[in-house]
Amino acid sequence: MLTSKKLNTGKGIPIVFLHGLLGRAEDWIPVCSHLPDHTCIGIDLPGHGDSPFEPEWSIDLPQFHLVGYSLGGRIALQLFRHRARSLTLLSTHPGLNTLEEKQARWQSDLEWARLLLELPIDEFLKRWYDQSIFKPYQPDFATRRNQNVEGVARALMHYSLAKQERLELDGVLVGERDEKFRALYQRSIVIPHAGHMIHLENPKAVAEIIRTRVEP
Repeated sequence: MLTSKKLNTGKGIPIVFLHGLLGRAEDWIPVCSHLPDHTCIGIDLPGHGDSPFEPEWSIDLPQFHLVGYSLGGRIALQLFRHRARSLTLLSTHPGLNTLEEKQARWQSDLEWARLLLELPIDEFLKRWYDQSIFKPYQPDFATRRNQNVEGVARALMHYSLAKQERLELDGVLVGERDEKFRALYQRSIVIPHAGHMIHLENPKAVAEIIRTRVEP
């Protein structure tokens, strides 16, 4: 069973938050601090934080709004988009177009998984967050090094973008400095003063968008 954590206690239908690769439920505390009137629940994704790797899992709530960042957004699309009352996606890839792109991504994910299993965790984190998509923001490694690396590696491959179907999406939240993801969409919501990790770089702006989608 995956670990869920109540990040806020409020009223109404709960908002469930899914973090990205190498994250954990607590990543959403800055966003939830701006949603004091809502019940916010973070889930440690399979293989992350306090959750074991489980290929089959569910959100055991009769109703919920759903927010997902990056990997968490792709999982939201693959597994739960038809169940959620509302769906807010942050820095989420809509899917690759060609077989060649999928094959290249699969090989890239295999290499990252190998490095994750072989390198000291701090060295892996340095290489991972040195990718241009994350610059100039750097997350706190202290909140990311405490991971079950085998579980994270399994999650990386199980939810590889190479396996994802392509979907046409509107209203995805992207950071104004995230040129790669802004180019993926004709109609996105641009979050100012942020790059790829918009929930950590500008949590207040992200919370304001979420509020407009979950309140009647």
